[in-house]
Amino acid sequence: MITLPPVCDRSAASALYPEFTEALGVVPLAIDASRVERIGQAMLQILVSAARSEGGIAVHEASPALTAALRLTGLEHVVMEGVAP
Repeated sequence: MITLPPVCDRSAASALYPEFTEALGVVPLAIDASRVERIGQAMLQILVSAARSEGGIAVHEASPALTAALRLTGLEHVVMEGVAP
């Protein structure tokens, strides 16, 4: 499981990118998004790319900030499609 930090800015995206690429596979990648307070374009791009990968992603406990950002950008259906309880 990859845990997103409270501030998901460009530097956080750069730091987590290798972990994402290594962890993606044929099963959904579990992502803990419970601590997200702010999220930027770079991290949203990584989440969309991961969601569209072969295995996709399963977002666990999406924070209100992440949910609001996904709604605002129209990406909720892409990223949250495989949402886990």
